[in-house]
Amino acid sequence: MKFILIGFFLRFLVAIWNGFFGPSIGADSDAVLFHEIALEVSRLGIFDTKYNIGWVYSIFLGTIYSWTIDSIFLGSVLSCLAWLMSALVLNKSIQLLGIEKKYRDLALLFYAIIPSSIFFTSVTLREVYQLLFVNLLIYASLMIIIKRKKHFWGLLILAGLGMGVLHFGLVLYAILAAVLTFYFTSIKSDKLFSLELIIFYVPVLALLGYGGMNLFVEIVPFDFTDGLAAAVQSYQGGHNEARAMYTFKPEIDGLLDLILFMPVSLLQYFLEPLPWRVATPLDAALFIENIFRFTLIYFAIRGFFKVKAFHKTPLIFLILMFFALEILWALGTVNWGSAVRHHVPGMGILMIIGICFLDKGAHFISTPRSSIRTQKR
Repeated sequence: MKFILIGFFLRFLVAIWNGFFGPSIGADSDAVLFHEIALEVSRLGIFDTKYNIGWVYSIFLGTIYSWTIDSIFLGSVLSCLAWLMSALVLNKSIQLLGIEKKYRDLALLFYAIIPSSIFFTSVTLREVYQLLFVNLLIYASLMIIIKRKKHFWGLLILAGLGMGVLHFGLVLYAILAAVLTFYFTSIKSDKLFSLELIIFYVPVLALLGYGGMNLFVEIVPFDFTDGLAAAVQSYQGGHNEARAMYTFKPEIDGLLDLILFMPVSLLQYFLEPLPWRVATPLDAALFIENIFRFTLIYFAIRGFFKVKAFHKTPLIFLILMFFALEILWALGTVNWGSAVRHHVPGMGILMIIGICFLDKGAHFISTPRSSIRTQKR
């Protein structure tokens, strides 16, 4: 708990600076725009068609402003509180996995002090709320998978709706989480893959994915007339050149090219800025964070081959959810300035898979008694 409080205190200090002296790092551009639209909503009560789903955060913020005071300090403090709630939820998820306290504390420490997280979760940006809803969704899924608590489907759905109204792409992510949760609650405790279930779930996933994609196409303000691949190509190639832009420019002509581009986009997203492109102290800080992130990913993949059988199900679920989220962001990211913000929503999952499963003494997972008896057999 002390590391969570330290993390909140650090973010509160940034909120004070941003509110009265700033702007702080990350508090310009989009953060100012969200705040300004929130001011307009609070003063004029505007809910115009130009405020599509992407501006729901500003509408929420403007509503709070209308009830209290329209101060960017208040908006920043609300972000700090959202981070605090996300940390408490993350702690509950780690406890659910039965992780030893020193590894739980280590995960919470890094969750609290990663510099980019401190700056981007204490200003008026959506990412901290996305982080909160992702952590809630993961907690709900783990409760369903590990504890078999079916009533947590309600929390999973609410978390999915919350993240969906904050970003279009997270609608698809929530659908994937629901399908994977169904799958991992249907398999036997000693198996990760079941041919019968895969045969059943592939059509279900395809059907839900098709429905989700149609919903996605309807609500996002992009042109999908020529398909998803063409839209990604247009987005990737339609931005002005800047120092932090990725050097690789894809030529995506169809679904196959899009699939082949995914690992390239993911590597750019994880690794940029590369050492020879580091030109400022901020670039250097991001490079160090990328090394740290890549190290945790390595530990997660290595951990999958080391953990006990009853750890494998939650771990593979979390690894799949982490990479699904990062691929989603990678396809829509064209520079490392945006990437550093997009890394925020997945930080909770990364702390679990990268640090908690280093615990070699975690030989027990909090499961129903029937599952424990099955494992002993």
